[in-house]
Amino acid sequence: MKELALWQRLRHPNIAQFLGVLNNSDRLIFLTEYFRNGSLYDILKKKGRLDTPTAVSYALDIARGMNYLHQHKPHAIIHRDLTPRNILQDEAGHLKVTDFGLSKIAQEKDAYGYKMTGGTGSYRYMAPEVYRRESYGKSVDVFSFALLVHEMFLGGPSNRAETAEQIADRRAYEDFRPPLSSIVYPESIKTLLRECWHKNPDCRPTFEEIIIKLESIEESFQKEKPMGDCCSCSIL
Repeated sequence: MKELALWQRLRHPNIAQFLGVLNNSDRLIFLTEYFRNGSLYDILKKKGRLDTPTAVSYALDIARGMNYLHQHKPHAIIHRDLTPRNILQDEAGHLKVTDFGLSKIAQEKDAYGYKMTGGTGSYRYMAPEVYRRESYGKSVDVFSFALLVHEMFLGGPSNRAETAEQIADRRAYEDFRPPLSSIVYPESIKTLLRECWHKNPDCRPTFEEIIIKLESIEESFQKEKPMGDCCSCSIL
């Protein structure tokens, strides 16, 4: 019911559109716009690593949707479960954020005083402070966002041999982060990822700042692309 109350108020091009609800005998069934192309998880599973222009475009879609949530009035919304399965693609090819079951309404007086309870959320995309059950704020979504962008360039999650909980534990207590090969990640993306998954939550950029950085990165790639070069899969 909390998710229903929250979702029906959201309106943004990069947020999955809620349409209604069916009151079944034993559960509520949410009705949304139809996403024929599935999730970001499905896209990466099918295509593998994405070319740079596509990855940056997708990252902008996610960042714009998350910026809307974080700047939502009268109170910001913290998603808390930003994963590839919770990013859906519409028929026009744009990505939209969905699944607000774990979302938290941020009150001004305690925006940095929440603590995640129980084993909720996805360990693989969980910010270290959430895993340690510490107080947290909106920047937990920024940490998760960085891991999504990392996977778009890599073609899926790194460290597949480890369980999600093992990875979350290493991030939380050993300050472990995925490697960033210069062959795969442009320098500007590497810089952005390091900022977004910074161990100090206060040092991570806001989504508003991330959008500005990504738009600049997108523009720089467009200027660097040679005239007549029709292949978007070349490594920049």
